[in-house]
Amino acid sequence: MRNPEADLSRRTRMTGKLCVACLPMLLVGPGLVAAADADYLKLLDEEVSKVDGAVTRVEADAPVAKTDTAPVVRASGSRKQFEGLLREQHVGTYSFYRRLPERNRQEIFLDYQSGMPMNQLRDKIVDRFLHP
Repeated sequence: MRNPEADLSRRTRMTGKLCVACLPMLLVGPGLVAAADADYLKLLDEEVSKVDGAVTRVEADAPVAKTDTAPVVRASGSRKQFEGLLREQHVGTYSFYRRLPERNRQEIFLDYQSGMPMNQLRDKIVDRFLHP
């Protein structure tokens, strides 16, 4: 007949050995994860700086006068420029925009030229797409 106390003692000893054997991995593991996270975050920062530089360059080139109180008056840019800006900066909205009927796209472009803020234009595009 087996002695349950001896059986429990043997399992406890083995568990203790496993924990001691895993201790170096537990101590080193978080350091490796932290190093991998640091590398990943560094890559993300580099990508963000690339995007920030591109956005700053586009904003500097765009003929837009922005003020908080007055509507934005944009120089008469072409519709292709507007669509390119929409495609580069708001890909999802552009995918809805290109599926709109021509009359809706023309109306949205005219709103853009008259100075409607981009967030309102985007809302209008989605609304026109969902409610034709």
